[in-house]
Amino acid sequence: MNNNLKLLALVTTLAAAGLQGCGGGGNSTVAATPAPAPAPAPAPAPTPAPDPLAAAPARVLMTWFGITNWHYQIGDKGVLLDGEVVNSGSTANPAAVTKAFNALKGSGTGTDARTIDVVLLGHVHPDHSVQLPEWAKQTGKTVYAPPAACTSLVAAGVPASQCVGLKGGEVIKLGDFASVRAVRWVHSVDCNEFSNGTGGPETFGFLFNVTTPTGKVLNWYVSDSGAGGPDLTAPRVVTTSTNGVSTTTTYGSPLANLKAAVKDAGLTGIEMWQGGPESRMVYQARTIVPEFQVKTFMPHHLNSRAAGTQAFSLTYGMHYPYSLDDQPKLKEFLATVGVPQIFPTNYFDAWVYDKDGIKTTPNTAMKAVYGLPAAGPGPGVQLANPRAGALECTYD
Repeated sequence: MNNNLKLLALVTTLAAAGLQGCGGGGNSTVAATPAPAPAPAPAPAPTPAPDPLAAAPARVLMTWFGITNWHYQIGDKGVLLDGEVVNSGSTANPAAVTKAFNALKGSGTGTDARTIDVVLLGHVHPDHSVQLPEWAKQTGKTVYAPPAACTSLVAAGVPASQCVGLKGGEVIKLGDFASVRAVRWVHSVDCNEFSNGTGGPETFGFLFNVTTPTGKVLNWYVSDSGAGGPDLTAPRVVTTSTNGVSTTTTYGSPLANLKAAVKDAGLTGIEMWQGGPESRMVYQARTIVPEFQVKTFMPHHLNSRAAGTQAFSLTYGMHYPYSLDDQPKLKEFLATVGVPQIFPTNYFDAWVYDKDGIKTTPNTAMKAVYGLPAAGPGPGVQLANPRAGALECTYD
Protein backbone atom coordinates (compact mmCIF):
# COMPACT_ATOMS: atom_id res chain seq x y z
CA MET A 1 0.00 0.00 0.00
CA ASN A 2 1.42 3.28 -1.03
CA ASN A 3 1.58 6.24 1.28
CA ASN A 4 -1.58 7.90 -0.12
CA LEU A 5 -3.69 4.82 0.57
CA LYS A 6 -2.32 4.55 4.11
CA LEU A 7 -3.22 8.17 4.77
CA LEU A 8 -6.78 7.66 3.44
CA ALA A 9 -7.32 4.61 5.65
CA LEU A 10 -6.06 6.48 8.70
CA VAL A 11 -8.40 9.41 8.06
CA THR A 12 -11.38 7.07 7.59
CA THR A 13 -10.61 5.23 10.84
CA LEU A 14 -10.29 8.45 12.80
CA ALA A 15 -13.53 9.81 11.38
CA ALA A 16 -15.44 6.68 12.41
CA ALA A 17 -14.02 6.83 15.90
CA GLY A 18 -15.03 10.48 16.19
CA LEU A 19 -18.61 9.74 15.19
CA GLN A 20 -18.93 7.05 17.87
CA GLY A 21 -17.52 9.35 20.53
CA CYS A 22 -20.22 11.91 19.71
CA GLY A 23 -23.00 9.39 20.09
CA GLY A 24 -23.43 8.87 16.42
CA GLY A 25 -22.97 5.09 16.50
CA GLY A 26 -25.25 2.19 17.41
CA ASN A 27 -23.64 1.90 20.81
CA SER A 28 -24.19 5.55 21.78
CA THR A 29 -26.23 6.46 24.94
CA VAL A 30 -28.56 9.47 25.69
CA ALA A 31 -28.95 10.75 29.32
CA ALA A 32 -32.60 10.43 30.61
CA THR A 33 -34.44 13.68 31.45
CA PRO A 34 -34.79 13.86 35.30
CA ALA A 35 -38.36 13.83 36.71
CA PRO A 36 -39.47 17.22 38.15
CA ALA A 37 -39.14 17.58 41.94
CA PRO A 38 -42.48 17.24 43.82
CA ALA A 39 -44.08 20.51 44.86
CA PRO A 40 -43.57 21.30 48.55
CA ALA A 41 -46.56 20.58 50.82
CA PRO A 42 -48.42 23.72 51.92
CA ALA A 43 -47.49 24.95 55.39
CA PRO A 44 -50.11 24.07 58.01
CA ALA A 45 -52.40 26.96 58.99
CA PRO A 46 -51.23 28.59 62.22
CA THR A 47 -53.19 27.58 65.31
CA PRO A 48 -55.31 30.55 66.41
CA ALA A 49 -54.22 32.03 69.70
CA PRO A 50 -56.74 31.25 72.45
CA ASP A 51 -59.13 34.10 73.17
CA PRO A 52 -58.03 35.45 76.57
CA LEU A 53 -61.59 36.65 77.25
CA ALA A 54 -63.41 33.49 76.20
CA ALA A 55 -64.28 32.57 79.78
CA ALA A 56 -65.22 36.10 80.86
CA PRO A 57 -68.79 36.64 82.10
CA ALA A 58 -71.02 38.26 79.50
CA ARG A 59 -73.39 39.86 81.99
CA VAL A 60 -74.22 40.61 85.61
CA LEU A 61 -77.57 39.61 87.12
CA MET A 62 -78.59 42.15 89.79
CA THR A 63 -81.36 41.48 92.33
CA TRP A 64 -82.65 43.99 94.90
CA PHE A 65 -84.70 42.83 97.86
CA GLY A 66 -85.29 45.72 100.20
CA ILE A 67 -83.32 48.45 101.98
CA THR A 68 -79.76 48.06 100.62
CA ASN A 69 -79.94 44.32 100.03
CA TRP A 70 -78.36 43.37 96.73
CA HIS A 71 -77.33 40.13 95.12
CA TYR A 72 -74.96 40.25 92.16
CA GLN A 73 -74.36 37.15 90.06
CA ILE A 74 -71.17 37.63 88.07
CA GLY A 75 -70.54 34.50 86.03
CA ASP A 76 -70.23 31.66 88.52
CA LYS A 77 -69.56 34.01 91.46
CA GLY A 78 -72.33 35.49 93.59
CA VAL A 79 -71.97 38.49 95.92
CA LEU A 80 -74.41 39.43 98.70
CA LEU A 81 -74.56 42.96 100.13
CA ASP A 82 -76.09 43.51 103.59
CA GLY A 83 -79.01 41.04 103.44
CA GLU A 84 -81.22 42.53 106.19
CA VAL A 85 -84.37 40.57 105.38
CA VAL A 86 -86.31 41.29 108.61
CA ASN A 87 -85.24 44.69 110.01
CA SER A 88 -86.68 44.04 113.43
CA GLY A 89 -85.20 42.88 116.70
CA SER A 90 -81.55 42.82 117.66
CA THR A 91 -80.66 39.19 116.98
CA ALA A 92 -80.50 37.25 113.74
CA ASN A 93 -83.52 35.36 112.49
CA PRO A 94 -82.26 32.02 111.10
CA ALA A 95 -85.56 31.08 109.46
CA ALA A 96 -85.81 34.39 107.61
CA VAL A 97 -82.26 34.08 106.29
CA THR A 98 -82.84 30.45 105.29
CA LYS A 99 -85.93 31.45 103.32
CA ALA A 100 -84.06 34.20 101.47
CA PHE A 101 -81.04 31.96 100.86
CA ASN A 102 -83.20 29.16 99.47
CA ALA A 103 -85.06 31.63 97.28
CA LEU A 104 -81.77 32.82 95.83
CA LYS A 105 -80.45 29.30 95.23
CA GLY A 106 -83.73 28.07 93.77
CA SER A 107 -84.47 31.09 91.62
CA GLY A 108 -83.38 29.49 88.38
CA THR A 109 -80.91 27.35 86.52
CA GLY A 110 -78.15 28.04 84.04
CA THR A 111 -77.58 31.74 83.53
CA ASP A 112 -80.25 32.59 86.12
CA ALA A 113 -78.71 30.50 88.91
CA ARG A 114 -77.60 32.48 91.94
CA THR A 115 -74.87 31.61 94.41
CA ILE A 116 -73.29 33.36 97.38
CA ASP A 117 -69.51 33.26 97.36
CA VAL A 118 -68.74 36.58 99.07
CA VAL A 119 -70.69 38.54 101.72
CA LEU A 120 -70.27 42.32 102.02
CA LEU A 121 -71.49 44.73 104.68
CA GLY A 122 -71.42 48.51 104.30
CA HIS A 123 -71.92 49.50 107.94
CA VAL A 124 -73.23 48.28 111.26
CA HIS A 125 -76.81 49.42 111.84
CA PRO A 126 -79.97 47.41 112.61
CA ASP A 127 -81.41 47.91 109.13
CA HIS A 128 -78.26 46.49 107.55
CA SER A 129 -76.37 44.10 109.77
CA VAL A 130 -78.53 42.14 112.25
CA GLN A 131 -78.81 39.08 109.99
CA LEU A 132 -75.09 39.03 109.14
CA PRO A 133 -74.16 36.19 111.57
CA GLU A 134 -76.75 33.92 109.96
CA TRP A 135 -75.58 34.72 106.44
CA ALA A 136 -72.04 33.90 107.56
CA LYS A 137 -73.08 30.61 109.16
CA GLN A 138 -75.39 29.45 106.40
CA THR A 139 -73.11 30.33 103.48
CA GLY A 140 -69.79 29.55 105.15
CA LYS A 141 -68.24 32.24 102.96
CA THR A 142 -65.84 35.05 103.81
CA VAL A 143 -67.44 38.25 105.08
CA TYR A 144 -65.88 41.64 104.30
CA ALA A 145 -67.18 44.20 106.78
CA PRO A 146 -66.25 46.97 109.20
CA PRO A 147 -64.14 45.61 112.08
CA ALA A 148 -67.01 46.08 114.55
CA ALA A 149 -69.07 43.60 112.53
CA CYS A 150 -66.27 41.04 112.68
CA THR A 151 -66.24 41.36 116.46
CA SER A 152 -69.97 40.67 116.54
CA LEU A 153 -69.61 37.67 114.25
CA VAL A 154 -67.00 36.08 116.49
CA ALA A 155 -69.25 36.65 119.51
CA ALA A 156 -72.02 34.84 117.59
CA GLY A 157 -69.81 31.81 117.00
CA VAL A 158 -68.45 32.58 113.54
CA PRO A 159 -64.72 31.77 113.16
CA ALA A 160 -62.56 34.88 113.22
CA SER A 161 -60.86 33.70 110.01
CA GLN A 162 -64.19 34.02 108.16
CA CYS A 163 -64.37 37.81 108.53
CA VAL A 164 -62.04 40.41 107.05
CA GLY A 165 -62.18 43.71 108.93
CA LEU A 166 -62.03 46.44 106.31
CA LYS A 167 -59.82 49.50 106.42
CA GLY A 168 -60.40 50.61 102.83
CA GLY A 169 -58.41 49.86 99.69
CA GLU A 170 -58.86 46.09 99.84
CA VAL A 171 -59.28 44.29 96.49
CA ILE A 172 -61.58 41.26 96.55
CA LYS A 173 -60.90 39.03 93.53
CA LEU A 174 -63.88 37.27 91.98
CA GLY A 175 -61.84 35.27 89.48
CA ASP A 176 -59.77 36.40 86.51
CA PHE A 177 -62.29 38.89 85.16
CA ALA A 178 -64.01 40.56 88.11
CA SER A 179 -63.07 42.27 91.33
CA VAL A 180 -64.49 44.44 94.11
CA ARG A 181 -62.65 47.30 95.80
CA ALA A 182 -63.59 48.41 99.30
CA VAL A 183 -63.86 52.20 99.60
CA ARG A 184 -63.86 53.89 103.00
CA TRP A 185 -66.96 56.06 102.81
CA VAL A 186 -69.13 58.08 105.21
CA HIS A 187 -72.53 57.55 106.78
CA SER A 188 -75.43 59.84 105.93
CA VAL A 189 -76.09 62.98 107.95
CA ASP A 190 -79.18 65.04 108.65
CA CYS A 191 -79.62 68.73 107.92
CA ASN A 192 -77.11 70.99 109.72
CA GLU A 193 -74.92 67.99 110.61
CA PHE A 194 -71.35 67.14 109.62
CA SER A 195 -69.54 63.84 110.06
CA ASN A 196 -65.80 63.30 109.91
CA GLY A 197 -66.14 59.60 110.65
CA THR A 198 -66.30 59.80 114.43
CA GLY A 199 -70.00 60.51 114.85
CA GLY A 200 -71.36 57.53 112.94
CA PRO A 201 -70.41 53.94 112.19
CA GLU A 202 -67.47 53.12 109.96
CA THR A 203 -68.99 52.93 106.50
CA PHE A 204 -67.74 51.39 103.26
CA GLY A 205 -68.81 51.44 99.64
CA PHE A 206 -67.82 48.88 97.03
CA LEU A 207 -66.57 49.46 93.48
CA PHE A 208 -67.17 46.54 91.09
CA ASN A 209 -65.51 46.05 87.73
CA VAL A 210 -66.19 43.13 85.37
CA THR A 211 -64.47 42.49 82.03
CA THR A 212 -66.79 40.92 79.44
CA PRO A 213 -65.91 38.76 76.38
CA THR A 214 -66.09 41.84 74.14
CA GLY A 215 -63.52 43.63 76.26
CA LYS A 216 -66.05 46.11 77.60
CA VAL A 217 -65.69 46.66 81.34
CA LEU A 218 -68.90 46.81 83.36
CA ASN A 219 -68.54 48.85 86.53
CA TRP A 220 -70.69 50.22 89.31
CA TYR A 221 -70.28 51.76 92.74
CA VAL A 222 -72.67 50.79 95.53
CA SER A 223 -72.87 52.79 98.74
CA ASP A 224 -75.39 51.76 101.39
CA SER A 225 -75.25 55.18 103.01
CA GLY A 226 -73.46 58.47 102.51
CA ALA A 227 -73.27 62.23 102.83
CA GLY A 228 -72.13 65.02 100.56
CA GLY A 229 -70.45 68.40 100.51
CA PRO A 230 -67.62 68.73 103.04
CA ASP A 231 -68.46 65.27 104.40
CA LEU A 232 -67.07 63.86 101.15
CA THR A 233 -63.92 65.95 101.08
CA ALA A 234 -62.86 65.82 104.75
CA PRO A 235 -60.46 63.04 105.82
CA ARG A 236 -62.04 60.31 107.98
CA VAL A 237 -60.98 60.32 111.62
CA VAL A 238 -61.64 57.02 113.38
CA THR A 239 -60.99 56.29 117.04
CA THR A 240 -60.90 52.70 118.26
CA SER A 241 -60.32 51.25 121.70
CA THR A 242 -58.47 48.01 122.45
CA ASN A 243 -58.05 46.88 126.06
CA GLY A 244 -58.83 50.38 127.25
CA VAL A 245 -56.27 52.01 124.94
CA SER A 246 -57.69 54.46 122.40
CA THR A 247 -56.14 54.84 118.98
CA THR A 248 -57.08 57.58 116.53
CA THR A 249 -56.40 57.04 112.83
CA THR A 250 -56.88 59.56 110.04
CA TYR A 251 -57.81 58.11 106.66
CA GLY A 252 -58.31 59.77 103.30
CA SER A 253 -61.51 61.60 102.48
CA PRO A 254 -64.33 59.56 100.91
CA LEU A 255 -63.90 61.39 97.61
CA ALA A 256 -60.14 60.75 97.54
CA ASN A 257 -60.72 57.11 98.46
CA LEU A 258 -63.15 56.59 95.59
CA LYS A 259 -60.82 58.35 93.16
CA ALA A 260 -58.02 56.01 94.21
CA ALA A 261 -60.22 52.94 93.75
CA VAL A 262 -61.34 54.07 90.28
CA LYS A 263 -57.74 54.67 89.23
CA ASP A 264 -56.54 51.37 90.68
CA ALA A 265 -59.25 49.54 88.73
CA GLY A 266 -58.06 51.16 85.50
CA LEU A 267 -61.33 53.04 85.04
CA THR A 268 -61.91 56.61 83.94
CA GLY A 269 -65.34 56.94 85.54
CA ILE A 270 -68.31 55.07 86.99
CA GLU A 271 -71.05 53.81 84.70
CA MET A 272 -73.63 53.20 87.39
CA TRP A 273 -74.07 54.43 90.95
CA GLN A 274 -76.31 52.60 93.39
CA GLY A 275 -76.80 54.91 96.35
CA GLY A 276 -79.22 56.50 98.83
CA PRO A 277 -81.72 57.98 98.73
CA GLU A 278 -82.70 57.53 102.35
CA SER A 279 -81.42 61.01 103.08
CA ARG A 280 -79.93 63.95 101.20
CA MET A 281 -79.10 62.16 97.99
CA VAL A 282 -78.75 65.35 95.96
CA TYR A 283 -76.15 66.53 98.48
CA GLN A 284 -73.98 63.60 97.36
CA ALA A 285 -74.99 63.58 93.70
CA ARG A 286 -73.83 67.15 93.05
CA THR A 287 -70.28 65.95 93.75
CA ILE A 288 -70.26 62.29 92.71
CA VAL A 289 -72.06 62.50 89.35
CA PRO A 290 -69.83 65.09 87.61
CA GLU A 291 -66.62 63.93 89.29
CA PHE A 292 -66.99 60.35 88.02
CA GLN A 293 -69.10 60.96 84.91
CA VAL A 294 -71.85 58.73 86.27
CA LYS A 295 -74.13 57.50 83.47
CA THR A 296 -76.99 55.90 85.47
CA PHE A 297 -78.32 56.29 89.01
CA MET A 298 -80.04 53.35 90.74
CA PRO A 299 -81.61 54.48 94.03
CA HIS A 300 -81.88 52.01 96.87
CA HIS A 301 -82.15 52.15 100.67
CA LEU A 302 -85.89 52.05 100.11
CA ASN A 303 -88.70 51.01 102.49
CA SER A 304 -86.60 50.46 105.59
CA ARG A 305 -89.03 52.47 107.70
CA ALA A 306 -92.68 51.83 108.44
CA ALA A 307 -95.35 53.45 106.31
CA GLY A 308 -98.36 54.03 108.53
CA THR A 309 -98.68 50.87 110.60
CA GLN A 310 -96.99 48.64 108.03
CA ALA A 311 -93.39 47.80 108.94
CA PHE A 312 -90.81 46.46 106.52
CA SER A 313 -91.89 43.05 105.29
CA LEU A 314 -90.76 41.24 102.16
CA THR A 315 -94.07 39.36 101.95
CA TYR A 316 -96.09 42.60 101.99
CA GLY A 317 -94.26 44.07 99.02
CA MET A 318 -92.93 47.62 98.85
CA HIS A 319 -95.16 49.47 101.29
CA TYR A 320 -94.56 52.81 99.61
CA PRO A 321 -93.36 53.47 96.07
CA TYR A 322 -90.21 55.28 95.10
CA SER A 323 -91.26 58.56 93.54
CA LEU A 324 -89.00 61.02 91.75
CA ASP A 325 -91.08 63.80 93.27
CA ASP A 326 -90.09 62.80 96.81
CA GLN A 327 -86.75 64.51 96.11
CA PRO A 328 -87.41 67.36 93.68
CA LYS A 329 -83.87 68.75 93.86
CA LEU A 330 -82.40 65.37 92.97
CA LYS A 331 -84.91 64.99 90.15
CA GLU A 332 -84.02 68.40 88.74
CA PHE A 333 -80.28 67.92 89.05
CA LEU A 334 -80.18 64.50 87.39
CA ALA A 335 -82.45 65.69 84.59
CA THR A 336 -80.16 68.66 84.00
CA VAL A 337 -77.04 66.46 83.63
CA GLY A 338 -78.90 63.78 81.64
CA VAL A 339 -78.55 60.94 84.14
CA PRO A 340 -81.58 58.59 84.23
CA GLN A 341 -82.88 56.94 87.37
CA ILE A 342 -83.61 53.20 87.23
CA PHE A 343 -85.49 51.97 90.30
CA PRO A 344 -87.55 49.01 91.54
CA THR A 345 -91.30 48.71 91.83
CA ASN A 346 -91.19 45.75 94.24
CA TYR A 347 -88.89 43.52 96.21
CA PHE A 348 -86.83 41.02 94.22
CA ASP A 349 -86.92 43.09 91.06
CA ALA A 350 -83.96 42.10 88.89
CA TRP A 351 -81.89 43.56 86.08
CA VAL A 352 -79.37 42.29 83.55
CA TYR A 353 -76.34 44.51 83.05
CA ASP A 354 -74.21 43.76 79.98
CA LYS A 355 -72.38 45.47 77.12
CA ASP A 356 -75.69 46.90 75.90
CA GLY A 357 -76.58 48.55 79.22
CA ILE A 358 -79.01 47.63 81.97
CA LYS A 359 -82.53 46.30 81.50
CA THR A 360 -85.16 44.64 83.66
CA THR A 361 -85.48 40.86 83.62
CA PRO A 362 -88.24 38.63 85.04
CA ASN A 363 -87.69 37.14 88.50
CA THR A 364 -91.00 35.33 88.86
CA ALA A 365 -89.78 32.24 90.70
CA MET A 366 -88.08 34.16 93.49
CA LYS A 367 -90.99 36.55 93.91
CA ALA A 368 -93.40 33.61 94.18
CA VAL A 369 -91.54 32.39 97.29
CA TYR A 370 -92.70 35.59 99.02
CA GLY A 371 -96.14 35.76 97.41
CA LEU A 372 -95.21 38.78 95.31
CA PRO A 373 -96.67 39.39 91.86
CA ALA A 374 -94.47 38.72 88.84
CA ALA A 375 -94.47 42.44 88.03
CA GLY A 376 -95.51 45.62 89.77
CA PRO A 377 -96.27 46.37 93.44
CA GLY A 378 -98.29 44.32 95.88
CA PRO A 379 -99.83 42.35 97.38
CA GLY A 380 -99.98 44.96 100.16
CA VAL A 381 -101.52 48.36 99.60
CA GLN A 382 -98.88 51.05 99.12
CA LEU A 383 -98.90 54.13 101.34
CA ALA A 384 -97.14 57.48 101.06
CA ASN A 385 -93.43 57.73 101.75
CA PRO A 386 -93.21 58.69 105.44
CA ARG A 387 -90.06 60.70 104.79
CA ALA A 388 -91.15 62.59 101.70
CA GLY A 389 -90.19 66.20 102.18
CA ALA A 390 -87.53 65.37 104.78
CA LEU A 391 -84.91 63.97 102.40
CA GLU A 392 -83.47 67.28 101.22
CA CYS A 393 -82.29 70.36 103.07
CA THR A 394 -82.57 74.01 102.08
CA TYR A 395 -78.86 74.30 101.21
CA ASP A 396 -78.45 70.93 99.44
